[in-house]
Amino acid sequence: MLKSSNESIPSFPEGSHPIAQTTQWEAIFIDRDGVVNEEPGPILIPEQFHPFPRSLQAIHQINRWERICIIVSNQAAFAKGLLTEENFARIGLKLKNALATMHAHIDDLFYCPHFPQWQEGYVRELCHPCRCRKPGTLLFEQARHKYRLDLKNTVFIGDKTSDFEAARRLGMFSIGVRTGHGGLDGQYDCLPHCWADDLLDAIHRLKRNDSHENTL
Repeated sequence: MLKSSNESIPSFPEGSHPIAQTTQWEAIFIDRDGVVNEEPGPILIPEQFHPFPRSLQAIHQINRWERICIIVSNQAAFAKGLLTEENFARIGLKLKNALATMHAHIDDLFYCPHFPQWQEGYVRELCHPCRCRKPGTLLFEQARHKYRLDLKNTVFIGDKTSDFEAARRLGMFSIGVRTGHGGLDGQYDCLPHCWADDLLDAIHRLKRNDSHENTL
């Protein structure tokens, strides 16, 4: 289990990270809960969905930067029988409408509805891990095929160690944010390449390190 805090490695260095200096990012992958929105617990109805104002600004910045913006999210509440497709769609619509006020959008959403110990609201007798639940990589592979991406030229921004581990398995550049779990969930012994305060801070720092970006 991860023992160190997110202070154990430095924040994203200004203009000095070798990967950030040499890579032209094709797409920005983002975890949803804890990164885009508050995560006091499972988000089951639209009334529980509260996006961070700065995360909406961040997605607007990604759009202006003309990079593909994709959310990749574990949604175990489906398997536990707590979340319905209707409410999940309504939550997505709430995010879409919030982004529209800033002339921003998400290009795509990939999510895993599974949980190894649960299925359709019942505890399984046998554990059945899937390939799409992060740190599984299937959702990223599907996005790679759909958008013809080189995943080594993409970024994954998350708040959990499962996010960092998924990025590690695929050779993606990872940024941890201090919102949400802030990497302190202890599920995997894995750290991101660097840290940012929140999603907007991560995007600003990526753009400063992009050789074709002159202004924020």
